[in-house]
This record gives sequence, structure tokens and C-alpha cells, in this order.
Amino acid sequence: MKLTDYDSLARLASAHLRPGVRANTMVSQGEYGPALAAGILTAWETPAGLLLLRDRGNHARLHFFLEDLSSPLGAALPDPTVTEVAYRPRDKGLQEAVDYLTRQGFALCLERVRLSRKAGQGEETAEPVSRPGPEAGPAVLAFLRENFSSLTGCLPNEAELAGDLAARRVLTLEEDGRITGLLHFTLEGNTGEIRHLAVAAGCRGTGRTRPLLAAYLQAIGGAKSIVWTGAEDQAAQAAYSRFGFAPDGRRSAVLCYSKKEG
Repeated sequence: MKLTDYDSLARLASAHLRPGVRANTMVSQGEYGPALAAGILTAWETPAGLLLLRDRGNHARLHFFLEDLSSPLGAALPDPTVTEVAYRPRDKGLQEAVDYLTRQGFALCLERVRLSRKAGQGEETAEPVSRPGPEAGPAVLAFLRENFSSLTGCLPNEAELAGDLAARRVLTLEEDGRITGLLHFTLEGNTGEIRHLAVAAGCRGTGRTRPLLAAYLQAIGGAKSIVWTGAEDQAAQAAYSRFGFAPDGRRSAVLCYSKKEG
């Protein structure tokens, strides 16, 4: 069923949230409000549990409350569907959910690790880092699409990006009118999160991540910070470590379902 109001979603989620349930989402107004308003959230109550599907245009994003891992998933999933399961070493239930979804036809696409940084000011930068507004939306979105996967890159849609640009949560380096480096972040409460950090092809290895990270720490006022990055991306992990980020034990599995993959 299609969901368009938060109260209905909250009641539905509460009915499925009990001890032993494996959930990869927290139901909040901030997280689900835009999807509800846009009419792109669908709920399925199945023998396995509650499934929430968010239409992302070229794919669906699956959030779940899994109760019975002996039952089939029980929903006709859109093709393709992507989900991410984040867990700590002690979260055996969520690791079981990864195994269950694999048995249901999902394939492991990517593994990520989370890095954290304690609160504290970072270094200053003399580089001309910009904080563009909503007028930069098309250029920023094009840059993100060039540098991140449309399925696993957690890309914002136009409305989401417009909100982040209005809040000045995008930092860019530019040369000759084009973006050569970009950092996209959020700030919730006292925690900043780097959502995307990329340097344009042909400009990599030229030190552009340093001014972007320095400007980011200034933009969040030295608040504590987190970032998810590829488990095998040693270069990215090294760049973050130079700014005080370190693995905090959390990992995630990004899983993709597609009938084309069999």
C-alpha cells in the first residue's frame, strides 16, 4: 500500500518493532517525510515482516523489519532493488538478515566501513573552497552522477539536493568554471556526516581532498563526524585518517536484487 502520512507509517512500523526483529531503518519524520510527501513510499506486510520500498527513479530502496527468516520475502520486488544493512560485530541478527536476503536473490554489491572522528577543530585551508547555493544544482548533480554509482552511491534527488544546497552543505573546488572536487555533507544535531567526496577524473592525486576536508570540519564547527567508505578503498581511508578519522567497528553490506542477474 502507498503511504503518504507519517502517522500511518509510524503505526505500521510500531506494530512490527519488537524484540528479535532485524531492522535496517529508524522511522522518523526527518528520514521519511520527503518520501511520504512525494508519494514514493510503499509498504508491504509479508510473512517475513514489514518491507518499505522507496522509489528512487531508476531503482527502489528497500528498508525492512524482518521477523521470520524461514519465510519467503513475500513481495514482488521492483527491478532493480537495493538495500543496505549496517551492523556492529555483535549484531548477529542483522548479519543473519544479510544471509537471508542473499538466499532471497540479492547479491552483495559492495561492503563499506564506517570511520568516526571525535569533536575538535581541524586545520585551516587557504584554498578557495566554495559553498554554492541552489543555482548550482544541475552542475552538482551532474558531477555526483559522474563519480558515483546510480544504484549504490546513495545519490540525492533534485529536491533533496536543493535543500542541501540551500543549507550550504555542499563544498566545491572549481577551475575554469568546472567542478574539480566536491564534498556533500549533512549535519544532524551534534554529528556531521560526509555523504559524498570526490575529485574529478584527471585531477586525482593532486591534493584536492585536503582543502575539502579542512573546509568541511570548519563548516560543522568541529563537531564529531562520521563517513562510510568502501572497505577496500585504502586510499580514501588513508585520506580520512590524516584528519583524525578511524574505523569504529561498524560495517555495512550493500545488496542488489535484479531479475536480469538471475
